[in-house]
Amino acid sequence: MAYLKGALLLSVTLAAGVVIGVSYERYRTPAHNAASVAPHDVMSHFTRELGLDSAQQRAIAAIFARRQEAVDSTWHTLQPHVREALHLTLQEIVPVLRPDQLAKYRQMVHARHPGVLP
Repeated sequence: MAYLKGALLLSVTLAAGVVIGVSYERYRTPAHNAASVAPHDVMSHFTRELGLDSAQQRAIAAIFARRQEAVDSTWHTLQPHVREALHLTLQEIVPVLRPDQLAKYRQMVHARHPGVLP
């Protein structure tokens, strides 16, 4: 039971982070695809932002490769819970919005999460 509570707490926290992160990235840099988390994209970002040399790039790429299976396994386990928490969060926002905001919100959500809102 404690495991389920912990997993649920982690899922809700992750979902909230995703919502906040996507919103922030969308408004901060509209041309950037915030959903892109492929190792190659992360490496490009790290290289650009941190100025990694080629030895550092190889070492970090090896770390990503070594850890990718664990990341994938964890994500596949958590994804349904994260998705449900995210969808519930997005739906819960609807009654807070004014009618003029609701149309825009539905467009925003539909662009990223088709079928979530009625």
